[in-house]
Amino acid sequence: MHETNWGLLIVVYLFLGGLSAGLFFASGLANYLKVDDKPAYARVARMGALLAPWPVAIGSGLLILDLGNWYRFYKLFMHFRWESPMSIGSWLLTIFTVVAFLYLYSWLSEDERKWIFGKIPASWKQVHRLNVDISGWRETLGMIGFPFSIGVGIYTGVLLGAVSSRPFWNTNLVAQMFLFSALSSGAAALLLAMVLDKKNPIEKHETKFLVTLDVVFISLELFIILPYLIHGELSTQAVKEALNLILGGPFTFIFWGPFLILGLLVPLGIEVYELFPAIFKGREFHGNRNLALTAAGLVLMGGFLLRYIFVYAGQMSSFHSKMGLLQ
Repeated sequence: MHETNWGLLIVVYLFLGGLSAGLFFASGLANYLKVDDKPAYARVARMGALLAPWPVAIGSGLLILDLGNWYRFYKLFMHFRWESPMSIGSWLLTIFTVVAFLYLYSWLSEDERKWIFGKIPASWKQVHRLNVDISGWRETLGMIGFPFSIGVGIYTGVLLGAVSSRPFWNTNLVAQMFLFSALSSGAAALLLAMVLDKKNPIEKHETKFLVTLDVVFISLELFIILPYLIHGELSTQAVKEALNLILGGPFTFIFWGPFLILGLLVPLGIEVYELFPAIFKGREFHGNRNLALTAAGLVLMGGFLLRYIFVYAGQMSSFHSKMGLLQ
């Protein structure tokens, strides 16, 4: 038997938080890349801005519900403690969420703002004063939110790595792995959303940009996984035993099969296959819709499974390493 304090709700929270971080990062980057002083990927930036705040807002709500006495969550903001990952994370998530919603608002058209405020009673005059165009603040908001998006992506891993009693988590490589997974998931979610948007079909250069971005982040994630495994094998006995959970233990299949092969290597192969003719042979990038949907869906599955494996295996590693049951 083993004790599991963090369940599926925490897995979902970690995934959604990282997803928002990746969406914001991809949107901000798309907005910064210019052609003739105009965003080269304006539609990608807009879609990312419209999607970015919602996953982290939903995930934070789930986290508050998981606290038990949810109505006491405000106490997290009564004090700020540098040494507390939970205190830092609470403020980080709050600031990022606020900036993400402001960034979303800056991308709304006049008609969209009219539709939103049309749902609000006319007597709420103070609220209607907020119906202003802040599109000129897009780049500034993107610049402010950029480091916070990276911070949120890292924090989802730091939250686990800070628990020294769990040898499966106790390395800074977890934070790096979660960051690149978050950025990859964000690029994949953006690609999925734009491919499925039939009203505004995605263009070839937009698909190429998102696929390229995803290839970079998946590659970086893979380069972190290898050192993580090597570090575990060269570390203390407790860490070696914890690593056995994915090297012959109960999480071996899900780590190597659904996560590593299906969630990383297969979509990486699909996306490299799509990019290769355009990059190395000078041909026009075509971008197969079905391949894009498949790769994006697999990446999102892999991002979720990474957090599932680490949350559950990490808690088992604490128990098993103490009891000496991992052989």
